[in-house]
Amino acid sequence: MTQFDGLLRRALMDANLAQYERALQSVEAREPDFSPGYLRERMRVLADPQGWARRRSGGRRRLDWRLIAIVAALLLLSACAYAVVTGQFSQWFPRLGVDPKAPEVSEEVLNRTGTAIEQSQTVGDATVTLHAAVWDGSDVWLSFAIESPDIPEEVRQYTPIYGGDCRLLLRDDQSEEYARGMLKEHYAFTGEAPSPEQQVADLQDRLEMGMIMLGITHAGEREGNVLTFQINAMLISRWFTETKRPELTLHLENLATYADGKGESILDENGYAQNPGPGTVFLEGPFDLTFTLEEPILPISYEGADVRVTVMDVPLHFTGFKLSALELTAFFDDPTEPLLPKPGETLTPEQESKLRRMMEDTFLVSGESVRGLWTEDGNYVDLTSSGYSGGSDAISRNYPYPIDPATVTAVDIAGIRVELSELERMDE
Repeated sequence: MTQFDGLLRRALMDANLAQYERALQSVEAREPDFSPGYLRERMRVLADPQGWARRRSGGRRRLDWRLIAIVAALLLLSACAYAVVTGQFSQWFPRLGVDPKAPEVSEEVLNRTGTAIEQSQTVGDATVTLHAAVWDGSDVWLSFAIESPDIPEEVRQYTPIYGGDCRLLLRDDQSEEYARGMLKEHYAFTGEAPSPEQQVADLQDRLEMGMIMLGITHAGEREGNVLTFQINAMLISRWFTETKRPELTLHLENLATYADGKGESILDENGYAQNPGPGTVFLEGPFDLTFTLEEPILPISYEGADVRVTVMDVPLHFTGFKLSALELTAFFDDPTEPLLPKPGETLTPEQESKLRRMMEDTFLVSGESVRGLWTEDGNYVDLTSSGYSGGSDAISRNYPYPIDPATVTAVDIAGIRVELSELERMDE
């Protein structure tokens, strides 16, 4: 083998390892369950590469070491790809889904935008293990488990949970950077031009409020004394000006059932919702687990759309789209704007009722209008069964499984195929 051949073989191996290093680090240390045919072929190459090459070359005496190097690298690549397919991210985040036709693709997207953490902390008889995080540039998802003998027997999956003392915290300097980015966008949107003194006051208010809302509302799956959680919180990448990899701390304290076994809120004698507060505390803590996110697959925005549809007598004008690794957001002109009160105007009860109905109808029909998308391989991804959220001028549809936004070529709006290549692409 020449020096060049040897370097080529090593380069191919190193390239594959570099590509799948994070996937390899995140899987369990076990021998993959390869097919018997794969194992036999791998053993033939590794045990007798010259004999394998002669058989493949029809008995020719001249050996093509480049071919051997490439095949050996491909065998290693197969092992790496298997690690991605059976990697831990889809197990840690089952709610994010896996493409049944190509599980290795959606797993690879999760791997690229995820952070394997596997950090544990024990306080008293309780242990919290933070498995991983997934950040798509809009939301950060966390997967963690709580093991404690103090978890009440009645706490099961979907049991309402009090998490009022739990937080997701940014490092102080990054928190200020994030708050400044948030306020800058807020001022631009509202057209405000506050004085320097007011900007300082606004910044202080934002920092005191805390930048990230952590929504622990219900228990996850339970097995014995172990509760697993998948929770998400908003974390907007564009509000950072310098930070590419935010440092976060998951703070858990006084996790509990609700008082009297009631839900997240109760109605008092006047009909107002009141939080009943914690009942049985089963995770006292405090626990603080600090980690640094990997850079996400950033969302891609498209502007300049002109898609007009009427659904259930509600006219909608779609103007743009944003695609992350986990969801599609469609933007449209607010159809309720003509019904909104002008400055100093008070709506009549009939006008208020009409506005409320229009808001409800807009939410419903905008969600129904965002039906699916196409990827570069020609595959159509149906979104009609996935959940959606939004307001009067935007609606977001979750994907059934993670998708690289760069591979999306078109979106389906009420049966109309909108080619993204015809719009203006705005990378974050």
